[in-house]
Amino acid sequence: MLSVPVGDLRIAYRESGKGDPVLFINGTGESGATWAAQMRALPGYRCVAIDPRDTGESSYVTTSYRPSDLARDAAGVIDGLGLAPCHVVGFSLGGATAQELALVRPELVRSLVLLSTWARSDGYFIAQMNNWQAIRRAHWEDEASFLLSLEAWLFSPATFANEELRRSIYTMWLEEETQQSEGWIRQTEADIAHDALDRLGDVRCPALVIVGEDDICTPPRYAEELARALPRAELVRIPNAGHCAVFEQPDAVARAIRAFLDAQG
Repeated sequence: MLSVPVGDLRIAYRESGKGDPVLFINGTGESGATWAAQMRALPGYRCVAIDPRDTGESSYVTTSYRPSDLARDAAGVIDGLGLAPCHVVGFSLGGATAQELALVRPELVRSLVLLSTWARSDGYFIAQMNNWQAIRRAHWEDEASFLLSLEAWLFSPATFANEELRRSIYTMWLEEETQQSEGWIRQTEADIAHDALDRLGDVRCPALVIVGEDDICTPPRYAEELARALPRAELVRIPNAGHCAVFEQPDAVARAIRAFLDAQG
């Protein structure tokens, strides 16, 4: 794995392709491996997928943080690798990070793709994160049981009906480097802290908002609110996908991303 220094941290990343740069930022508990299918679908772009702090091979920290802190990490990668201005693709917490990045460093962001994400943490979302934290603490050392305990929030009914797909997702997750449980808790604290809704009118770049039609973690109403708040946004719904549309319907997500990026010229 490659890495770039960002302040006191080292942010790991993987890279493929050549062309206009695209930065991929994954969600809670995930490494940059999240984006393998999407990166393969974009050979004409320089794709860089990071492991945010507290994931994969990047530095772990000891204190809480917010999406704005993760945005500064992402900005450090863009600056360090000379990617600016770049397209930024964010999934879940990565989408919250991408929103903050477009607000605090707009000169770095050419366009946004926001997948399975939200604009402001409301009571419903915070209750989910509180439950997830309790589940993580109950399965502190047992990654497989922890993931099984979360799956009702993550997958669509179509995914539960496709045992081969479901098994392949779990195999991929369990083959990744296991995230330290403390890091996962800190990431969910960042999820809870997200609140960009009232500032999104200041985002001037074009944006694509993608949501799984069956997402109950960040449901379509969140995506609709996000798309309304962004001045230049379009919304795409992915059938037969829940919160993990990026894994459940990787080809459909890749096509939506590719069509949007190609349209930016």
